[in-house]
Amino acid sequence: MAEKKTVSSAGLSAKDINAGIPGGGVDPRNAAAYLNSDDPRLVEAARRILLAQSSGEMDLNGNPSSAVARREESTRLTTEADEKFTGKLEQEAYDKKVKANKDAEKSGYQVPYPNLTAEKPASVAATENKTLSKTQSSAASAAALGLSASDLARPSTVVEKVASDAAKTKDQVPPKCSGKSKGKTTPALTDAEQREQALGVAEGADFALPETIFNNVPSLKTILDRYVAEDWTADKLRKAIRDDVWYRQNSGAIKQRYVQLFNYRDLVKTGQAQGTTQYEQDIVKLERQIADKARQVGSAIASDPTALRKAAENMYITNVGIDDAMVTDFIAAAIRPIGGTIGGVGTEGYSGQALKDYQAIQSIARANGFRVKDIIPGAMTERQVLEGIATGRLDANRIEQDARKLAAQGQPQYVRDLLGQGYNLDQVYAPYRQTMANLLEINADEIDLNDSTLRSAISDKGDMNVFDFKKTLKRDSRWQYTENAKQEVSDITLKILRDFGFQG
Repeated sequence: MAEKKTVSSAGLSAKDINAGIPGGGVDPRNAAAYLNSDDPRLVEAARRILLAQSSGEMDLNGNPSSAVARREESTRLTTEADEKFTGKLEQEAYDKKVKANKDAEKSGYQVPYPNLTAEKPASVAATENKTLSKTQSSAASAAALGLSASDLARPSTVVEKVASDAAKTKDQVPPKCSGKSKGKTTPALTDAEQREQALGVAEGADFALPETIFNNVPSLKTILDRYVAEDWTADKLRKAIRDDVWYRQNSGAIKQRYVQLFNYRDLVKTGQAQGTTQYEQDIVKLERQIADKARQVGSAIASDPTALRKAAENMYITNVGIDDAMVTDFIAAAIRPIGGTIGGVGTEGYSGQALKDYQAIQSIARANGFRVKDIIPGAMTERQVLEGIATGRLDANRIEQDARKLAAQGQPQYVRDLLGQGYNLDQVYAPYRQTMANLLEINADEIDLNDSTLRSAISDKGDMNVFDFKKTLKRDSRWQYTENAKQEVSDITLKILRDFGFQG
């Protein structure tokens, strides 16, 4: 036992030593009785008072004194108190081990302290021997007087009786029950048995969490380990589980999906996964759904098994459907031109809905005299625009209207009004474009909507009539190479010859 450090009490009264101790502290007239207190402050105060009394620095009433009349008595009391205090600690430790062995035997468990007799502390043995000797002596005396040993026993004082009753109450152990009670572990339970108790609580109706969850979720595994190591009660375990971040973040349905996932992983580790678990079957169904939607959207993920598996696993564990925004975003992110072969020639282009959307953008661009890249919002690429349309973040109708607004710049008011009403530039110039195509003997689609001759048909002064527009076209250098130009020259020449009488 470690040596106690003694604090000098020279010149102090019992009142000074008791300062700050609730209830008035130690009675200096009966200081030795406080050495058995459970309050370490009272024990220390009693030791100091007894030392002061034994050295003559304090009288029995707790007042500072230089008298030494009771020095020998105080020294005896202090020594006896020290021995009693030391013996009490050793006795308590020994008694707890004895009780643990008895409880284990009653419950059918292996005793935790099989060598307890050999471990008996010397102070405990001495006390037992002293008690036995005293008992034998008392019995002999009683027999000589013709009395029983109890007849010679000294009656207990009120203080001794109260102290004895308190000690009995303190050492009393609640009845054995399953699990833990008031912070005390059921005697003789091993760590494995405590773990089983905890898992039993977790698997109950309150949580429905099987062992695989605790094996795979780090925060819950820590809770289980602490339950065993720190002797938690069942109520403390329940509170810790309810307060756990993972437990609070995931719904009951998602927790059950984690159970299926972890069970599948355990089977994979042991080479027993055969595609028959609920998890594996659900993943196959989800992969099929994702592939079908990817083909409809025009996403390359449809032909990527690894990406399909990843998407299916994310869908499963988050408990979302095929139309959820997360799934749509994942599929749309893989929209890109897909390579193919036609007649031995490699091709590349969009597919599914992405192809339709791209063709629509091309059409609105041409209809207003632009290229696709001219009407794409901001600095986005074609792929980003198609992805935005697929996810709903971009509106195809808005792209069309913005293209018309862009085409309206620099146009006469008449044209701007028509574009604002939803007409495209090719529709506004359609009559003039067709006339120009006929006269210049070219395909109307080959005439650029930005052609200066075509644009001259409509100005702020109004739109030309077809006759005036034809006259304008004949001044275009392209007209002179057409067959109708040659025919018109031929007709004019013939008319001149006739006018001069050279032709009949």
